[in-house]
Amino acid sequence: MTLEDFDKHTEGEYIIVAEENNQILGFASLYLPDNFIHNLFVHPDFFGKGAGGLLLHASIEKMKKPIRLKCVSENHAAINFYESKGWKKVVEEGNPHEKYWLMEYN
Repeated sequence: MTLEDFDKHTEGEYIIVAEENNQILGFASLYLPDNFIHNLFVHPDFFGKGAGGLLLHASIEKMKKPIRLKCVSENHAAINFYESKGWKKVVEEGNPHEKYWLMEYN
């Protein structure tokens, strides 16, 4: 994602940034009117170090339940991460080459 893509794809969204020692670890972008987590990214150098959990917790605190997100079906690590935090798979959608799970947190 380029900076221009980021600006375009997060327009009107609430952004949460995780940083440590002036280094960005990851971010979440939230579409508050729908209580929807649009993006949650952690830099690969920081996988498994708690940044994703902190971003997810801050996102949940900012929105009203139920909260929803979409997760690429092939991203088993992300699905396991969300499920370990109490998220449930609702329905799998998309075309055969780009399936994703709609997930919900109550």
